[in-house]
Amino acid sequence: MVMSDIGHGMIDFARQFMPALEAAADTVRIGGRLSGRRVGIALTLEPKTACLVEAVASLGAEVAVFGSGHSTKGDVVEALVAGGISVFAEAGATAERVAELRDLFIDTRPELLCDDGATIARRIHGDRRDVLDDLRGVAEETTSGVRPLRLMEADGSLMVPCVAVNDARTKLLFDNVYGTGQSVVMAALDATNLQMSGKVVVVVGYGKVGKGIASVARGLGARVIVAEIEPVAALQAYHEGLQVRPLAEGVTEADFVFTATGIGHSLTAHHVTQMKDGAVIAVGGAGRPEFDPTAGPHLVEGDEVRPQVRALTAPNGNTVFVVADGHCVNTTAGEGNPIEIMDLSLALQLRALDHLAGGDLAPGVHLLPRDIEDEVAMTQLAAAGIQIDQPTEDQIRAARTW
Repeated sequence: MVMSDIGHGMIDFARQFMPALEAAADTVRIGGRLSGRRVGIALTLEPKTACLVEAVASLGAEVAVFGSGHSTKGDVVEALVAGGISVFAEAGATAERVAELRDLFIDTRPELLCDDGATIARRIHGDRRDVLDDLRGVAEETTSGVRPLRLMEADGSLMVPCVAVNDARTKLLFDNVYGTGQSVVMAALDATNLQMSGKVVVVVGYGKVGKGIASVARGLGARVIVAEIEPVAALQAYHEGLQVRPLAEGVTEADFVFTATGIGHSLTAHHVTQMKDGAVIAVGGAGRPEFDPTAGPHLVEGDEVRPQVRALTAPNGNTVFVVADGHCVNTTAGEGNPIEIMDLSLALQLRALDHLAGGDLAPGVHLLPRDIEDEVAMTQLAAAGIQIDQPTEDQIRAARTW
């Protein structure tokens, strides 16, 4: 079987479990605002994302796709190319080749952009400002992408409207907690072939992703220690019954260390020197350089001891193992978040593109309207056969009365 056939099979399988994306496409098709538009999609390139790509193309848009080398699935690339989609991604591409593909992707001059980590938006605002004349809006997928966009807005450098898809309730409360929490832990366990029960797990950062990782690890029988810099988040972890300790202390006991901050240099070589022999590091947030092995004492990089697992030896002779070379473990050593979870996120991405296509948003970071979030949530409820109550006139009146 050729690679494109394998990719089509994986995409078709994912589509069966994505009712929200299908409903979003039906809704957007009515307005027709994406027809004829140049749409760039720069997300993790795997079967679920391919469903979004094909949905956007079915609406009459001219679609171009970009993906990093470490998280791109070759079968999916072949399937999209066979379907006439312009793909600027290669599985296993070097950093230099990825940079070339990124700039070729930007050369398509997208009018609307789905971004991940604000990677393309920042490149355009920095070294490719010529493309700003065409770019009409950005839909940003991640916490690590919304943060720099808000900083750009604050200092006046953000020149286009951006929808913070990540901050929608139907993304932040589901994708980040249930989706990333599960996929990060499972990817690390699958890559190492280790068990979680009885292990000590350190979670660096107790935001939405950190909460999900901690919950899954504890559910699998681990003892969880949380390291935080935010007092309220630390207090929440404490009230959840978790240990809260400084990172330099927690890592001395760790069997697994999961970073989940979305901020660079959260775990460094200084911390590695405090870890016991055989500890495992996996990044669940922004990828490199969330774990920065160059900051601190020299670590000797060894070979891959298993696919996606590399040894690092500290000056004291202890060896730790890094999964996916410090890239996001769930999208590099796995296929990312579960299909049903990404159904919500990608439906929001499609609705955000349509919202941006309306052309009435000023430059800055915007939230999706609440009614769009509710519509997306209702499609999954309906697909699951779940009904909810509607407020009575008396309830509506009481809610609006002071």
